[in-house]
Amino acid sequence: MCAWTVIDCNSQKVPDIVQILETLGITTECVQLEQANDYDFSSQSEAVVISGGPRLFTDSGTHHTLLEQFTFIDHLTVPVLGICLGHQAIALRHGADVYLGKERRQDEAVDLLDNQHPLLTDFDRNVNFGTDHCEGVTLPENFRLLGQSAHYDVEIMACPADRQFGVQFHPEISGAPGDILFRNFARIVAAFHHQSH
Repeated sequence: MCAWTVIDCNSQKVPDIVQILETLGITTECVQLEQANDYDFSSQSEAVVISGGPRLFTDSGTHHTLLEQFTFIDHLTVPVLGICLGHQAIALRHGADVYLGKERRQDEAVDLLDNQHPLLTDFDRNVNFGTDHCEGVTLPENFRLLGQSAHYDVEIMACPADRQFGVQFHPEISGAPGDILFRNFARIVAAFHHQSH
């Protein structure tokens, strides 16, 4: 069985992501963002998780170079979950806009707009997730908005084919709610591969 690929965007939280996935029985391989465009996802990856990171898309001097490092997103055929910077990268690769917003470094109450969605199974309508960001994105065309907060309109999004997901917050530092979100994503991945065979 293939492993899940965790794209490390120089985030100190990557070990937390790996640890949660390991408790779910998932084998992971970490790939640095700088190597991701040359990585063979088609034969190596059952799913992809893109971490957060300390870079800003609103920095006009590095925006283009940073976005180019995420070109691999355009070619992924397996389910992908983008976290914070990864979420923004998915949105931008699909034509959305990024903006500088309120700095959020604490728990954020996220209003779940569709808790019938497989990613949001077993959640109440309003959930607290840990945050660590100061940028947000607009909703890309053809994506569904699944969650928003008082400070950011797009906290959770999913593409129509339910293969690409983004969360603006950090499930890996959110305790039990974050664990549930990863478990739900793992079920989506399992269902995707079950349908593919």
